[in-house]
Amino acid sequence: MAAKRSPRPVAQPRGLEDRFRRLVAASEAIYSQHTLPAVLQEVVDAARSVVGARYAALGVLAPDGGSLDNFVTSGIDAALRERIGDLPHGHGLLGLVIRERKPIRAADIARHPQRYGFPPHHPAMHSFLGVPITTGGMVFGNLYLTEKLDAGEFDDEDEDIAVLLASQAAVAVENARLSEESADLLGQVRAMQRQRDLFFAMMNHELRNALTGVYGWAERLVRKKSPEAAEQAAQEVYEGTERTITLLNNFLDLSRLDAGRLQAVRREVDPAAVVRRVLTGFEPVAEQKQLTLSAHLPDDPPVLETDPVRLQQILVNLVSNAVRHSPVGGRVEVGVRVDTTAIEFAVRDEGPGIPVEVQELIFEPFERFDTSSGLGTGLGLPVSRRLAEVLRGRLWVSSVPGKGAVFTLALPLALPE
Repeated sequence: MAAKRSPRPVAQPRGLEDRFRRLVAASEAIYSQHTLPAVLQEVVDAARSVVGARYAALGVLAPDGGSLDNFVTSGIDAALRERIGDLPHGHGLLGLVIRERKPIRAADIARHPQRYGFPPHHPAMHSFLGVPITTGGMVFGNLYLTEKLDAGEFDDEDEDIAVLLASQAAVAVENARLSEESADLLGQVRAMQRQRDLFFAMMNHELRNALTGVYGWAERLVRKKSPEAAEQAAQEVYEGTERTITLLNNFLDLSRLDAGRLQAVRREVDPAAVVRRVLTGFEPVAEQKQLTLSAHLPDDPPVLETDPVRLQQILVNLVSNAVRHSPVGGRVEVGVRVDTTAIEFAVRDEGPGIPVEVQELIFEPFERFDTSSGLGTGLGLPVSRRLAEVLRGRLWVSSVPGKGAVFTLALPLALPE
């Protein structure tokens, strides 16, 4: 049976009018806030002012629904709150409001059967009023007021005002959450649009560069000014066409990888044979640049269970990157190291190196730490890292500026079923 409410004292008209004005002003202030922390603070400040209490607090429930993970206060300065220490855990009267989900009043906290006590340095409190804050049929938090001003305890009118503020707080909290979610979503959409615009701008740039070179050398080939010029033009057309095809293949692979439509095809692979085949393909380019290509292989490497096509694609991308960035007369090495469960392919170059702060950025599409160099398509390394993940492996770089770089591909000896 519901408890009988005490007779409401007749307030003076001027007092009612003043309270109503402060309540309207508080409502406007609460709804003017658009972030959750600001809404919560506005609610407790308004409740303390309009109801007339020395202290007010708002506890936000933790996901378990039985404890508090946030506690906003009004009337207690930062220094005192620091001395009090940890947030309340939702025991005593605070927990009772959570469990009962209805307003609770007490003339003296110390005399209430559900009292729990205060921590050290906590100010003395006697009268108490607590009301739940609900959103969507669920209790979001609880509003608490203590130490009624100019009276021994809170009355029915105080409770009505606190309940009204709690209901307004519930709406304002929901609005703040929606506003924050909308802002986050808008930020994500804008970031995606920027990434999309950058992606297509860079793709357009790379294709134009590649095809412009092919067109220029093809024009020279058609004119055939001399056998030597024709031979050089034919070689440049071939290499430019190959770079363009590689760019398009990487672009298509990146699209399939992002869509999760690229799967590994397992085969037994001889890792030494793959390394030799990759290096053989770069011999003409290395000869032109006077580079030394070398492989450091174990005497009897184990058979590797992986996708041979994707493994070779990764190594081609890494060696191509090393050849491009190595100086004339430099050295590119591919080392293979085996332990009991994994095999590592390390591609080392003698290029300018990569600053630590951008070593992760180079694995993002079209990122370059040296945009003035014009080297690379910005797709080979991102595709290689994602292919490594498809093969259940990892790809990373270690580098010291001025001392080259080492790209390491680690793969399990056998793919898990």
